[in-house]
Amino acid sequence: MQRGSRTDEIFTLIFMAFAVIAAVCALFVSNRVYFLVFGGIAVVVRIVQYILRFFK
Repeated sequence: MQRGSRTDEIFTLIFMAFAVIAAVCALFVSNRVYFLVFGGIAVVVRIVQYILRFFK
């Protein structure tokens, strides 16, 4: 995957969506488990994106 490709943009959009959801959960939800889950998913998506950039 090359930087700026359609797939790269989709991964970035998914990452940003999970990051925003995690931020909202951190601010407004009393249970921190939701923040950790959505934040963790965002981090995993970003790591997968970087791995795909490196190997493709």
